[in-house]
Amino acid sequence: MTNQHRFMDNRLSQKTERHRQITARYDLWYSLNDLGAGLMFVIGSILFFSEATQTPATWLFLTGSILFTVRPTIRVVQDIHLRRLSHNN
Repeated sequence: MTNQHRFMDNRLSQKTERHRQITARYDLWYSLNDLGAGLMFVIGSILFFSEATQTPATWLFLTGSILFTVRPTIRVVQDIHLRRLSHNN
């Protein structure tokens, strides 16, 4: 994963041990979020084959879409967290 999407100095994630720990935590949340979104779409796709389960499938698609919307939010919050940590040190 590259850090090219960040709006601040990419080196900030490696500045101190604490920065590295925070970056690792946010990377874990980012990956878990992606996994959850992907699972929602796969399960929703399977459920969509049956007319009887199309409503739960639609809800899973919506949930997966929301999780994909959370993706950039995780990165923005991480960047703000790292920036504040740097200003406090």
